Amino acid sequence: MNKDRASIARIGSIFGVIGNAILAVMKLLTGFLTGSVAILADGMDSSTDILTSLITLVSTSVSNKPPDAQHPYGHERADAVASKIVSMVIFFAGAQLAMSSIEKLFSGSSSVENLPLVVTVALISAIGKYALYRYKLAIARKIDSSVFMADALNMRSDITISLSVLLGSILVSFTDFQIIDTLVGLVVSAMVIKTAVGIFWETNFELMDGLKPGDDIYNIIFEAVSRVPGVQNPHKVRVRKMGYKYLVDLDIEVDPLLTVRKAHALAKNVEKAIIEGNESVYDVHVHVEPAGNVENENFGIDS
Repeated sequence: MNKDRASIARIGSIFGVIGNAILAVMKLLTGFLTGSVAILADGMDSSTDILTSLITLVSTSVSNKPPDAQHPYGHERADAVASKIVSMVIFFAGAQLAMSSIEKLFSGSSSVENLPLVVTVALISAIGKYALYRYKLAIARKIDSSVFMADALNMRSDITISLSVLLGSILVSFTDFQIIDTLVGLVVSAMVIKTAVGIFWETNFELMDGLKPGDDIYNIIFEAVSRVPGVQNPHKVRVRKMGYKYLVDLDIEVDPLLTVRKAHALAKNVEKAIIEGNESVYDVHVHVEPAGNVENENFGIDS
């Protein structure tokens, strides 16, 4: 699984670098040649996307390393850390774009030449970004990677950005209001910043040992335990997510007259049932209690 995951991630990151590099060069050259702030801003955004794709390449290589003495739980959270870095890179790019657009807005130096070229490049960019978005999203879902999902969401935002540039350029060509191009550049920067904040917030779940809304892992765990004969009252269940892996802790109750060996065997059966119920479950720790045991336990999820 790890080798396949690493291979898929590596190929996806390389395609991301190549695709974004082509689009970035096209848009930056167009921006410099035509004076369009909007397409130049879009090109600068695509330039940061090259960096984010390189970050995903490095992070997935790290996250697929096996556990070691310094990282006994593994390296999977490299994905979440990389997502934070990606969000900061995107935010910085958006802030720079905003400052450039505001400066040009107040200087009144907006003048766009060769609008058909800007429209054509913006359309090509929107199509290219859509292809990259679908590709990155498919990889994110296939290998359950938060950093690829962050990159996919960034690509989705870029589609809107390129379409905004396209619409703005068309409006400029019909109205000859050159300021529209600068205003679109400002809107583009706001979209970039919004995407960065969204990615930054999304990764908090994993880094704070939380689960995203809609994750049904707890239901899967309770269903798996219910199929194990001799086990009662699964409770104080806690799940942590590290990359695509789940780490599970839970308490169960068994007949208090069982020997330690038999109680241990039931605990192993519970571990097996949970792991078989979801291939992403990496480790299960089961604490055994005598049936009817009453303790004040204020954390964890009960059935």
